[in-house]
Amino acid sequence: MKQVDTGGLSFAELREEDMYYVDKTMLIADILSEGDSDVYQFTRPRRFGKTTNLSMLDAFFNIQYKGNTWFDGLEISKHPEFERYKNAFPVIHLDLNDTKAPDYDSFIDMMRDAVADAFEPHRYVLECPVIPGRTRRLFDSLDEGTTPEGALMTSIKSLSAAIVKSTGRKPVILIDEYDCAVSDYFGEDSHVETLEFLGRFFRSALKTNPNREMVYMTGVMQIAKESIFSDLNNVSVDNIFSEHSSERFGFTESEVREILRYYGHEEKLDEVREWYDGYRFGDAEVYNPFSIMMYIRNRFNPDLYWINSGGDGIVKNLLNRIDDANLSTITDLVTGNVARVRLDESLVFKDVYASDESLFSLMAMTGYLNAVPAGDRRFDISIPNREVMGIVRDMAERLRPITDAGFIEFNQAVLDGDAERIAFLLEEFLTTTSYLNLSDKTPENPYEMMVVTLLIGLCERYTVRTEREMGYGRSDIVMIPKVRGDLGIVMELKIAKTAKDMDAGVDEALKQIHDMKYYKELSGEVLLIGVCFHSKQAKARSEIIRVR
Repeated sequence: MKQVDTGGLSFAELREEDMYYVDKTMLIADILSEGDSDVYQFTRPRRFGKTTNLSMLDAFFNIQYKGNTWFDGLEISKHPEFERYKNAFPVIHLDLNDTKAPDYDSFIDMMRDAVADAFEPHRYVLECPVIPGRTRRLFDSLDEGTTPEGALMTSIKSLSAAIVKSTGRKPVILIDEYDCAVSDYFGEDSHVETLEFLGRFFRSALKTNPNREMVYMTGVMQIAKESIFSDLNNVSVDNIFSEHSSERFGFTESEVREILRYYGHEEKLDEVREWYDGYRFGDAEVYNPFSIMMYIRNRFNPDLYWINSGGDGIVKNLLNRIDDANLSTITDLVTGNVARVRLDESLVFKDVYASDESLFSLMAMTGYLNAVPAGDRRFDISIPNREVMGIVRDMAERLRPITDAGFIEFNQAVLDGDAERIAFLLEEFLTTTSYLNLSDKTPENPYEMMVVTLLIGLCERYTVRTEREMGYGRSDIVMIPKVRGDLGIVMELKIAKTAKDMDAGVDEALKQIHDMKYYKELSGEVLLIGVCFHSKQAKARSEIIRVR
């Protein structure tokens, strides 16, 4: 029985050690069929196979590995038209995974280390008699960690030229996690210098470099040209919305089924689907590969494996800055609903905190949302699976200035239909927190947002629908039980102009539930709750009916 890797082994190591490998080698064909001297940028969420695929390209193109048998029996070996590319090029492998730094000077130090590692396999060029002295000095300064910024900025271009002089072959350039230095807090002022350096660095390495073959680079985000690639017009981008190589990252259902069959647990497919499926890349539905392998390694026990692999800083940072409108959408998502929003495929540095679209665009890019095209740059977004639902729900709960005990108490009051307690707790939340800035003119939606947010803890037991067509109209909140025997719950909220109008508002709320039959899709006993607000005051009344 083959072992599974969850520690980030390279493609060569996976094959040498006969580990379980899901064949993604047709990515090579995808790239070469478009052009063998282009610049390719592939962006996917973390832990979705970007680094493994890059090491697979290294194993295929790198002349250093000539004669290897790692590709025997894999799909690409069935395509002899690509054989002439196999192990035919020097390869510059630049790994930027460790360039995340607290300040610009630290970033430059880390770039020196990353570039030095990329130079090390090509020390043979120093044996070439026509290599200029400045290239030799560049090697020395990288060894000593003293490379000036100007020389560092053009270092990959200099190495490419030296390789051509030494071998007569242009190198393939592979760059892993190009955006790592800024991915956690993209848009922060502290990264202005970092982005300016990276822009000039990539321009030198990719655009004004005549001594390179194909370039392949990976990242999590697609950073717009205005932010980093302003001088580059030759980049072929493949992101989560692209269809060309949609199945090359993540596992398809047929691949997951085969994994489970191999390890003797094909009956676990439904469980795996619930926990780790639900992502859409281009036109492909895929599973989280890291979580699948962790699931196998941990004896088929589902858990929140992906969150423990880190890298959610930028989403947490953006969530801490959201406004009421975005919080309403987040609340809708964590209650299991679908929201339609406009998304950007790429992010501009100066707009990332100013645009309402940035939060959900980033959440889609980083794997926290599934995004299905709906036309006109609009997408139907949803949380893809149970694992991510737990992560996002936890993030959302941390945004609210209410204790866990308060949420538990409110949820229990709702389940008990205790209208007096519901009203008391709502008033307490409204008067003791800065959760909402409410006035007599506040529209109904912020109150609804607050109530639905408070009900997040019941999402394991209920499907919560807000502002949906139910019965003969559009209900405020309908809670459909997932557990047999639980009561269905319908809540209607009203706003009163004065405190003395609140009783009438509660009556109106309950009457509307009956008139519009919001409970029509429910069965058995159903709890009806009418709530009326006036500024930071609340009243509630409940009743139970039986629906046939």
